[in-house]
Amino acid sequence: MKTLLLGVFNVDSNRKYFTCQISGRSHGLTFETDPAGSIRLTKKVYTGKQTLTNLKYRFMRTILFYMLVLTAVAGCKTHKLSSGGVWRSVSAPTDRPDVPGSLQDQNLRFVGRWDFSGTNSAVSYWGGAYVKTAFSGTTAQMVTGHRSNFFVKIDNGPWTSLLGVGDTVNLTPNPLTSNWHTLTVAQGKDYDYVFDFRGFVFDKGAQTNSPSLSPVLIEYIGDSITAGYTDEQANVSDYAWIASELLGTEHTQIAYPGINLASGYGRVKGNGMDWQYTKARSLKYSDAADWDFKRYAPAIVLINLGTNDNNNKVPDSTFMQAYVSLMKTIRHHFPKTKIFAMRTFLGVKQQPTINAVNQMVREGDKRVFYLDTSGWITPKTSDYNDSAHPSVSGQQKAARLLAEKLKSYL
Repeated sequence: MKTLLLGVFNVDSNRKYFTCQISGRSHGLTFETDPAGSIRLTKKVYTGKQTLTNLKYRFMRTILFYMLVLTAVAGCKTHKLSSGGVWRSVSAPTDRPDVPGSLQDQNLRFVGRWDFSGTNSAVSYWGGAYVKTAFSGTTAQMVTGHRSNFFVKIDNGPWTSLLGVGDTVNLTPNPLTSNWHTLTVAQGKDYDYVFDFRGFVFDKGAQTNSPSLSPVLIEYIGDSITAGYTDEQANVSDYAWIASELLGTEHTQIAYPGINLASGYGRVKGNGMDWQYTKARSLKYSDAADWDFKRYAPAIVLINLGTNDNNNKVPDSTFMQAYVSLMKTIRHHFPKTKIFAMRTFLGVKQQPTINAVNQMVREGDKRVFYLDTSGWITPKTSDYNDSAHPSVSGQQKAARLLAEKLKSYL
């Protein structure tokens, strides 16, 4: 058996691709980087009495097809996307490189704003971040470095709440059938969104595999309403999470209770989302480092801000300019992303939101849209927990209507 070189393609040398599957079928090709930063496309072949020249002629007919595969690599099983994908695996050194579930396990997928700089942990400081994998066996545990509220989904089952837990957390108090399972763990605790993940622990002899993930990501920017504040399962029971699940996309929630759009007003007189959006950590960390926007590019960014600005008497003109500033920041980092400025569910700050969108469009940005939510959920009904925050049923109602609006833009 010999390795036949089918082609070399110049691409980002930081990206590595392994065996590719298309339409559920493995094509047995290997994409690997060489020291020069090129991708080598190879295939293991049994030569028998055939010459490598004949074999190369036989396979050359398929090279154009596999070049197209490179441009649609989201359909392949990727082990590492160090600069492009939302589901990056940790690349820091570890003494457990071959242990399923460890930080070095390339079958773990992290979605959200994660900090991979540590050697012993991956940490997110924004609510709604999640980690996903597939594993064999009957039990799963998670090791964490920070006590918090976690929400666990196994296969197609319901979300299970594990509140105020830390250290080694039993994710399967009732053992599973001995089979392959999909595992998703999300974090969401009001005002304390630290998800300090240190690995999974599975049965002895268990294996992991890459979970199914959508190549499409929606990013939601907001306040307590987008963080699921007052709802039992926080981010997981929030309209943003539910809408993306209905659409079959991945999702991030850059949201924090009490935050304004405009900086310098109200209870939190420091940073508003016009500033904090660019940071790797939430509003709780005013000195947070800048976020690396090259890590992922959402298909859609949806903004739901204005409720706190209204409560804190931010002038409409100031609010509008802060909105324009935020949208221009998003556009700078994501040139092709569609941006939706959402009417707040209560309808406050509606006109300056519309004005901000109109200004962006007048200046030539044709990928900015106003999303009217009038009549979606009704105050002083079961749609709300209080005067501002939607109930679980209200979140679900808003999510269904939002998914219906967004599906034609994906």
